[in-house]
Amino acid sequence: MSIRIIQADVMAGLAALEDQSVQCVVTSPPYWGLRDYGVEGQIGLEKTPDEYVTKMVEVFREVRRVLRDDGTVWLNIGDCYTPQSSHKGGTPYDRFKDEENWGERSRARESIPSFGKAKDMVGIPWRLAFALQSDGWYLRSDIIWSKPNPMPESVTDRPTKSHEYVFLLTKKARYFYDADAVREAHAEATFKRAKSINNGDARKDKGEAKWQGGLTPAQQDRYYQNLESSAGRNRRTVWEIATQPTPEAHFATFPEALVEPCIKAGTSERGCCSVCGAPWVRVVEKERLRRDELDPSDERYRPNRYKGSYEDINGKGDAGYTSRTTLGWQPSCTCSADVIPCTVLDPFGGSGTVAKVARRLHRDAILIEINPAYVEIMKKCLRLNEQLFEDNRIEVIA
Repeated sequence: MSIRIIQADVMAGLAALEDQSVQCVVTSPPYWGLRDYGVEGQIGLEKTPDEYVTKMVEVFREVRRVLRDDGTVWLNIGDCYTPQSSHKGGTPYDRFKDEENWGERSRARESIPSFGKAKDMVGIPWRLAFALQSDGWYLRSDIIWSKPNPMPESVTDRPTKSHEYVFLLTKKARYFYDADAVREAHAEATFKRAKSINNGDARKDKGEAKWQGGLTPAQQDRYYQNLESSAGRNRRTVWEIATQPTPEAHFATFPEALVEPCIKAGTSERGCCSVCGAPWVRVVEKERLRRDELDPSDERYRPNRYKGSYEDINGKGDAGYTSRTTLGWQPSCTCSADVIPCTVLDPFGGSGTVAKVARRLHRDAILIEINPAYVEIMKKCLRLNEQLFEDNRIEVIA
């Protein structure tokens, strides 16, 4: 495994990378209007949201070049409100304006031109998502990062904001996504419902015996056993994850628990081809309760001549009536080459959270960071002076 840290502005850092050289991008760029980091060329101090979005679209065009065609981007972004001129920026970080945080300064130190209506929500996440979509990206999912411990807000005329967005973006309609790596445990209500179906009792319906719900006791037992042995349900789009402070920095980084499912779903646990970079994919054995196994009197019954969506109780999906077992891995290319770790890129490296999680998951990582002070924080967070893994390689390019 290797970690590569490039100390440069984001466009210069991306220019140093080869075409289609990374499998996954996980990043949280500077939010618009939040703070001044005290370095030339930083993003986030644009005068208007439109200027910020335009700059971000330019950045992600270069990201698209270095990302494989089957790769994914996981973009964490938060919103803000129209600044009020009396607050000179009006961010919640005014308390930092008299501190010296290695050049980091609150946006409240400088007066910025206001725009629009005061107190109006800007809508940065969706402005950016739609702009990237118009620029050619596939907008595949909007994930809600729900924070059980949000930053307090002294507001009495609206709810306290306790969520941000993570957008899943892709270059192509088909791409690598390891759903089995991030499955969730079935809800307790699902097990209760499985136990309650039929209860082993037959009822008379128009003089004919019919099992409630259309399943025989044997089928019901099989359904429940599959639930217990399955890898879980497909991951939902609301992730409740607490924020995670970084002791070395006076800012809130996105937590490791938010980064982990992005890397797990976006890269192969087994690795990728050392020649072409194609990820290895799971070989999964599936067991389904088919529609042609139901009692013919059940409205969901279909004879075995029906194919496609009629084969499974729940259609084409793998819900409820399916068990999944990973038998192994196989290459998705024909190179017959060695397997190496997949590479995760964070073009806005910050404190190095993405690299820290990637290393724990046995992936390579590339970080780009413009602020030399943040690079020092990365070194400390990643414990660069310690040999954590036998084959660990760390390269810092200034």
